Amino acid sequence: MRTGLLAIAVACMTLAGCGGGMSSSNSDASAPPATATPAAPASSPTVSTTFNVADFGAKGDGSTDDTAAIQKALNAATAAKGTVVFPQGMFMTGALFVGSDTTLQIDEGVTLKAIQAQTWWNIETTIASGATNGFYPDGLSLYPQVPTRVQGIEMNWASAIINVRNAANVTITGKGVIDGNGQAWWSHYYAEGTSFHSTLGATWALNWDEQRPRGIETYESTNVTIKDVTVQNSPFWTIHLCYSDQLHLDGVKVYNFPTPTTGIMPSTDGIDMDSSTNILVENADIVANDDGFVIKSGRDGDGLRVNKPTANVVIRNSTVRAGATAFTIGSETSGGANNIEVSNIQVSPLTGQINSNVGYKTGGPAVYSVFVFKSAPTRGGTMENVYIHDINVDDAYYFMQGNENWPAGGTVPATFGSTYVEPPYWPSILVMPANASDGYPIFRNFKFENITMKHVESAVFGVAGYTIAGEAEKGRFTNFTLNNVNITAVKSSGTSVGAGSIANAGNWTFTNSTIKDAAGANLVPTLPATSTAVTGLPGQ
Repeated sequence: MRTGLLAIAVACMTLAGCGGGMSSSNSDASAPPATATPAAPASSPTVSTTFNVADFGAKGDGSTDDTAAIQKALNAATAAKGTVVFPQGMFMTGALFVGSDTTLQIDEGVTLKAIQAQTWWNIETTIASGATNGFYPDGLSLYPQVPTRVQGIEMNWASAIINVRNAANVTITGKGVIDGNGQAWWSHYYAEGTSFHSTLGATWALNWDEQRPRGIETYESTNVTIKDVTVQNSPFWTIHLCYSDQLHLDGVKVYNFPTPTTGIMPSTDGIDMDSSTNILVENADIVANDDGFVIKSGRDGDGLRVNKPTANVVIRNSTVRAGATAFTIGSETSGGANNIEVSNIQVSPLTGQINSNVGYKTGGPAVYSVFVFKSAPTRGGTMENVYIHDINVDDAYYFMQGNENWPAGGTVPATFGSTYVEPPYWPSILVMPANASDGYPIFRNFKFENITMKHVESAVFGVAGYTIAGEAEKGRFTNFTLNNVNITAVKSSGTSVGAGSIANAGNWTFTNSTIKDAAGANLVPTLPATSTAVTGLPGQ
């Protein structure tokens, strides 16, 4: 990991398009300097004792609640700096907590399957009824509330299925399965949560109120390895790396794909890297129903208060088969992001089996846009020094989308305080920047190199920043270089599509790059007057 992270720091200082300095106006003081070599991860914990969950009473019969027995084994392993193992079987479980110096070994033939519980906030209970607002007892018992961050906001929220919290030297490994068993959570989200929030006029709060557990979360932890496991059917985000450092994911498989049976799996991101540092993700296989690889760092006023960047990230040698995107930065960007390298990614979409929440259609590719960079004018953050290279794309609806006017904000309906009880975390969600200018995001110094895209189903570009008077960078996508990027703007059916639009952008340089239609003619994106110095494409 030392070599990869040093390489990106050097690359972004020397390569055209990644210049402009390595500092960020909102970088956290605790983030490692871009010119420093991040420390290599410590070795995995020394295994002195093995603890079999069966010896603690776990049944693995697919029906018994094995949560308490597995947790006892984990506690014993933490005390002994040991390893927890399982006999083959299906172990039904609620939230599990892995302590320091512990290995959780989930071998092939072992499945940890989440027990469905009512974890959502009981927002529909009226004050007049005399019933208790809040959380359901089974949800609190199986997935206790813990301090965390959800979609960029710090709050107490349902714990994940596998939790690594305030821990060091943890390994989760093996070729077994962590199954989030998300169907009941997804169904409630659409059948009750969405309709009720729409009626209230509070759709902005839906994801927070539904409180769907994540698959794996690391929180304020150091030196964590997640290797070879399959995490599937996650109720919400699949793997969430939050406020953590020295993280290595190797050979992880994320399998969340909607079928006519499962229906839509809302917000089931693949791997979310959230205000964390020194991350290596390699050899991953991603099938997500939302963003695949995602960089995040906080939302609006609360994210600006925390002000922690995601920095020094290497994502390499991986495959994306389904997702709203293959690689995303945002929409939570308040802490900024810097020193990111993405390389050797194969985007080979599955065929979309149903219309999904992310836009792909029946019979079409299951990746919507290869790259998406998104934020909001209330969010802030500087995203810079990003190097993306050696990417091969078979098909997607878009090559790149950029949006700096992502939906934000919301208001508390008048019925709260008289008919309904307001959830305690709503005020944090609604905090806006103290000064409007603090909310203007910056995306700058991005380099794309050696990228081939065979098919495009809708348009090549859909980039739209916005213009702020007197600001050269805020609200715009600036200093993007694209070298040896070659795109065939042709649907899989053989019909040509347009090159799209690049709006509110500046200093984009294309070299040795082409966009061609089915006849081999050069195409050029529409360049509104708000875009300046976008040059180098044949046909301009």
